[in-house]
Amino acid sequence: MRILSIFMLVVTLVTCGIAAIVSGVAFAAPIQPLHIRATLADLILLTPTKTPARTPTPTPMTVLEATRLTSGGCCPYPSWSPDSKWVPFLDRPGPNEPAGLYAVPANGGEITLVVERVGVYSRDWSQVAYQQAGQTLVERWADGMRWEIPNEGRTIRFSPSGRMVEWEVISHGINFPDLRQRAIWIANFDGTQAREVVTVNGGQFVGWVGNEEEIIVTGRLAPYGPAGIWQISVENGAGRLLLEMEHPRSLLLSPEGDWLAFTVAFDLDQELNGLWVMRTDGSIVRKIEMYGSYRWRREGVLLVIPLDLEDPGSSLWQIDIVSDEKYKLTDPTVTSLPIANNDWQPSPDGTQIVFLSAEDRNLWVLPLPEP
Repeated sequence: MRILSIFMLVVTLVTCGIAAIVSGVAFAAPIQPLHIRATLADLILLTPTKTPARTPTPTPMTVLEATRLTSGGCCPYPSWSPDSKWVPFLDRPGPNEPAGLYAVPANGGEITLVVERVGVYSRDWSQVAYQQAGQTLVERWADGMRWEIPNEGRTIRFSPSGRMVEWEVISHGINFPDLRQRAIWIANFDGTQAREVVTVNGGQFVGWVGNEEEIIVTGRLAPYGPAGIWQISVENGAGRLLLEMEHPRSLLLSPEGDWLAFTVAFDLDQELNGLWVMRTDGSIVRKIEMYGSYRWRREGVLLVIPLDLEDPGSSLWQIDIVSDEKYKLTDPTVTSLPIANNDWQPSPDGTQIVFLSAEDRNLWVLPLPEP
C-alpha cells in the first residue's frame, strides 16, 4: 500500500496535457497583464496564524461496503452520467465486440453499449466529438446533426454547457517546455465564430469560469513576462494575472468553476510546496495542510487521499474550503480503498466514488458518508 501511495503521488504530479506536434501557425502578439494580485510567497506572509482546524470524524467510523461493477479486469478511466446513476467507460470487450461507450448501473447490473462512437463527450452526454477523415466532427445524438470544427482534425474539449469547444495549436520545433507556445482557440459547438483567444508560453488551458465568459490558463502571456495562473476574457483575450508562480501542477477546477485546486512541487522555498486552493477570481488563496490525490466532491468541498506512509492503507478525507474543516470519511482498518493508478472519480451528486481496484483491476463503487 505504501508503494501505491507513492505511485498515486507521482501520477498526481504528472497530469499535464499531452502535447500534439502540429504545423507552424502565426501567433498573435501577447497581451500584457492588466493586474497582478500576489505571489504565493506574499500570500504566506499575509495569512494570519490561527488555531488548526478541527478534524472531526464520524463516530463510530461507518463500515462502508463497495460494490463491484465489472469482472475480468477492464475499464480504466471511468466517469459518471449526469444523474449519477450510470458509470460510463470506453471499451472494446472482445475482438468481435464493437468499440464504443459502455455503461453499467452504479448499483451494479448488466453492462450496456450506449453508442458505437469513440470520442470526446459533452458533460450532459448530448454531443460527441470525434475525428473522421482528418476532420474533427461534433455530432448531436438527438437528431444526428453533425458539424465540422475548423481545427484541422485536432482534439477538442467541450465547455461545461456544451455551447463552446476549445482546442490548442502548439508551436512546431520548440522542445523546451518553458518556451513552447500554445495558441488557445475557441468556437461555438457547431464550428462557427472560431477565433484564437490567447497564446501562452510554457503553459496550458485549464477550463472555463465566470459563466463561460472567461477561461483559466497557466504560463506566460509574453515570452519573458510573469508566469502564473491567468484569467482570460473569451470576448477580447484580455488577461489578468491571478497568481504569479512557476509551474503549478495538477490543476483541477471545481464543478461550478469557482475554485481551483493545484499543487506546487520542487520549489526552493519549501513552504510553497504542497496542495493549494484558490478562488478563480483570485480573491482567496490557501494552502491545505494535507497532501495527496484530490478531487472535488462538490463546489467548495474537496476530497483528498493523503500520502501517509505510516497509514496501513489509503484513507479518504473531506475538506470544506471555506471553513477549513477536515473530516475523515474512511479508515483503512475499517474500509479498504485499493485504488490503482490514481484512477477514481466522485459522482456528480457527491454521494459515491468509482475507482479502479489495484487488487482485481475491476471497477468498484463506494458510497460516501456525510460528516
